[in-house]
Amino acid sequence: MTDDHTQPGFLSTVSAEMLGTFVVVSVIVGATVIAGPVIGSLGIALAAGFAVAAVYATVAHVSGGHLNPAVTIGLAVAGRFPWRDVSTHVAAQLIGATLGAAFILGVLADGPAAALATAQRDGFASGGYGPLLSPDGFGLVAVALVEAVFTAVIVALYVARGHRLSTDVEGRAATALTIGLAVAALTLVAAPVSNGTLNPARALATALFAGPDRLGQVWAFVLFPLLGALVVGIVARIGTRSRAGSPASPTDPA
Repeated sequence: MTDDHTQPGFLSTVSAEMLGTFVVVSVIVGATVIAGPVIGSLGIALAAGFAVAAVYATVAHVSGGHLNPAVTIGLAVAGRFPWRDVSTHVAAQLIGATLGAAFILGVLADGPAAALATAQRDGFASGGYGPLLSPDGFGLVAVALVEAVFTAVIVALYVARGHRLSTDVEGRAATALTIGLAVAALTLVAAPVSNGTLNPARALATALFAGPDRLGQVWAFVLFPLLGALVVGIVARIGTRSRAGSPASPTDPA
């Protein structure tokens, strides 16, 4: 089964990416700072995965459903996304993430006594490293490895399956499920180490509301996911060029 496909316009693409990132970040941050004591780490990870899967399935045919600057840049490096659209995609993601974090901040501001202060004291779902700011006291090297490698896995899934503006509803749903399950699993493992940001837009948005200590460490949660994305993009680009330059085998169709 396919749905009718027309090339989405600029406003549709930017709006889809901004609103999609808003939903993903608000769900993840809300699950962490509001529902976290009830649902625990597994519930937070599942919320992240479900949010990404649902949003991807909804907007992938419009904007690609990147929802993450690392994904957008990784796809551009791989040659799967036009560089001319990177800046607007990333800007939309940053705005959406900031609005999502601000939305949860507003909810907490009218919540139980000290709810907002407690959430900010605990980091407001932002990344952190070292004995005071990492959830379980992991250092910068551990955080760098987790953020870079796990983000690279997510970007690799987009490169392999999710970069096309698919018109196939079933195919898009399968890709959404694949990416969502991966995000859930990776978030579950990364949460004790780095809070499992794996997304520079989320990292920046939450750090803005988490206080100066978290904001002072946010560079790591921008740099290392982007490094992971760059590695995947470069490897994919080299692989594409190698395949394009290889001679056809005798069994290749004419």
